[in-house]
Amino acid sequence: MNYKNMREYTHDEFIDLVTSLKEEELLEFSAKYGGYPVLFRMALDERICHIPFIQTGAAVIIRNENDEILLQERTDRNVWGLPGGCQDLGEDLRETAVREVYEESGIKLDINKIQLIDTLSGKSRKNSYPNGDIVYNNTSLFLATISLVDASNLKGDSETKRLKFFSLDSLPDNLMDKDLIQAYNEFCKK
Repeated sequence: MNYKNMREYTHDEFIDLVTSLKEEELLEFSAKYGGYPVLFRMALDERICHIPFIQTGAAVIIRNENDEILLQERTDRNVWGLPGGCQDLGEDLRETAVREVYEESGIKLDINKIQLIDTLSGKSRKNSYPNGDIVYNNTSLFLATISLVDASNLKGDSETKRLKFFSLDSLPDNLMDKDLIQAYNEFCKK
């Protein structure tokens, strides 16, 4: 299959395309060309495409040997956050975490070496995208510790403006994942 990214289709073109695909083809299309949440939103009637909905995903606290954590400055808005993103159809949330970290930072994590910190949901996980979409995220937060050598070869994707390690006492003011970092702080105190 070779298609355009989902958001490049008109609504009518998109509906024609997805109604012609079998389930396996939809899974592949979703994974390669925008992800399931985009697939879902694009399939909605244009008059109601901005109703809030729930999406599931994962984020990862990537800690280096200096106890600094990796943050990603996003290209779609002027905020810093943790590497992470939406779960693809049929994907285990640990797979989501590992895939998103690789896509957004170039770091290859071992799925067997990440540790679940907590799953966060509710009003603190509300997010508004620049296009007007509103979501309430159910986010599984994982921890991965990497060496300074692994941290030296960072490379972002189209969602990443910059990647930088921060100590917990010098986090940027324009931080979007404060609740996740608070959960990490509480986890470390245990």
